[in-house]
Amino acid sequence: MRIQYAKTKSDIVAKADGTFVPREKRRRHEEKGKKKKDQHDANQVGVGLTPAYGGTYGTTPPLSQIPYLGGVKSMVPEAPAPPNNILFIQNLPNETTTMMLQMLFQQYPGFKEVRMVETKPGIAFVEYGDEMQSTVAMHGLQGFKLQQNSMLITYAKK
Repeated sequence: MRIQYAKTKSDIVAKADGTFVPREKRRRHEEKGKKKKDQHDANQVGVGLTPAYGGTYGTTPPLSQIPYLGGVKSMVPEAPAPPNNILFIQNLPNETTTMMLQMLFQQYPGFKEVRMVETKPGIAFVEYGDEMQSTVAMHGLQGFKLQQNSMLITYAKK
């Protein structure tokens, strides 16, 4: 079985952790032909030139022409945390309570406690006795819907 990972965070996850940056909508069918034609023309005309800066090959563009990416996290996906006894729960509705999560997670053996993060609604930590017990609970409740939100469960980072 293969596990697939996304190259970037979804908008919902980014909104939940406060790093959401709106991006332009993709246009699929209209611009496919244009892009191929533009790339072909650019390859013939502008050999050795970067599209953002019209200087000579190998020179650095002035800082005013480099786009500023401040505040935006790296687009490189983080490696998933190794299995452990604490689960990290994301994409919870803002109305979620500790009692609601406790009722869900105590169905699985080894349950210890639920810790909500007050400053960031929508995330919580659930602790189990060992990593095998937390793994069983994670697989059992992955994608469980609370209201309209599907829970995203991963191992917490130590």
